[in-house]
Amino acid sequence: MTHSPNDLARLYTEEVWNKGNAELIRQICADPMIRHEAGKRMELSHDQQVERVRQTVATNAPHFENQFVVADADHVVLVWNMDTSSEKVPKMAGIEVFRVRDGRLAECWNHPHAIGHWG
Repeated sequence: MTHSPNDLARLYTEEVWNKGNAELIRQICADPMIRHEAGKRMELSHDQQVERVRQTVATNAPHFENQFVVADADHVVLVWNMDTSSEKVPKMAGIEVFRVRDGRLAECWNHPHAIGHWG
């Protein structure tokens, strides 16, 4: 089953992160997924992506709410707020830009998250 970029982003947020279904990564993300941050590029295998989600969900129980999702045929942009049940982790906001290849989230540009929520 092929998902649109918009559907992939919503599955990534709702199913993978909010519901903790880390194994879904193997269906909706590339192996490896390339993550870009300013001055940094990382390639994460499926196993590394799954472990990253599992650890974060177990430690912080994040809940993401997409403020809006903008997509074309090859890209999707998420503007999100995140809450968590952990008192050690503040509310956060962020923007992620994904490139879709072969029906999977293949690359992500991720600016450092901000403390607080989008206004």
